[in-house]
Amino acid sequence: MKDIFAKTDSCNINKTSTYNLSIQISQRGYTYCILDTYAKEYLAIKHIGYGMELSDENLYDKIKQNLTNDPFMGKTYKSVDMIFVTRKSIIVPNAIFDKTKLKDLTSANFPISDKEEIQFNKLKSISSCDVFVIPSYLTTLMVNTFPEINFYHEGTPFIENIIKNGSEEPTISVNFYYDFMDIAVSQGGKILLYNTFAYQSATDVLYCIQSIITKLKLDKKTAVKLTGYQDAESEIYQLLYKYLPNVTFNSLNSNYEYSFSNEIPEHTFHNMMILPCVL
Repeated sequence: MKDIFAKTDSCNINKTSTYNLSIQISQRGYTYCILDTYAKEYLAIKHIGYGMELSDENLYDKIKQNLTNDPFMGKTYKSVDMIFVTRKSIIVPNAIFDKTKLKDLTSANFPISDKEEIQFNKLKSISSCDVFVIPSYLTTLMVNTFPEINFYHEGTPFIENIIKNGSEEPTISVNFYYDFMDIAVSQGGKILLYNTFAYQSATDVLYCIQSIITKLKLDKKTAVKLTGYQDAESEIYQLLYKYLPNVTFNSLNSNYEYSFSNEIPEHTFHNMMILPCVL
């Protein structure tokens, strides 16, 4: 994905205290958007890709450089929210959630290094918590830049948005990153399935979705809504479109003006851009 920076004429760097800033960081890229919730307009969006998965040291240096060199990153905002993209997460129902035992819970599901810390987001819509790990050097760097920043796992806005704006009919929602995807199946305000899956090819993605349809006994015409790092020309979309009769790209809330569709399709950074609207 190419690097992107676009902003509207109404984006005023001297009025950032009235704007919402959403940031998304993974070990393969850095993205942010600026939203004016009062005017209901997306004002700016920027994406910088790293081309490969960076080591901890290189990621720290890159993010620090991105923050230092961008005049919009030295400003105060009405709110600052950051998504960290990682497969190291687990959904824990409130009934068994114990904050004092998070280390035992997470380490039983995936390895945690001494450079990582455990965080969690409350999922109000499904009475659960999204528990995830994030590099400590990254939280320190971001808090030093934005003292009031909130940290989220990518699954949190993904799930909350599905519940808030979901259909009474079964729906399969898929959000793509570089080499893995979040998938949720929802119906009538309930999550029937949520998981992450690695993929290397278009056939991996098709097989995964078809397996979910079979296991949950869904109709083959079940709506499949895509967001993230795919487009209409990608091999993945072309294959899904061939075999799934009801596959579409999801769009942003129509109440919010989005002027960058020709450069950046609405679905590309959908999960990050809805963050201030669903939490």
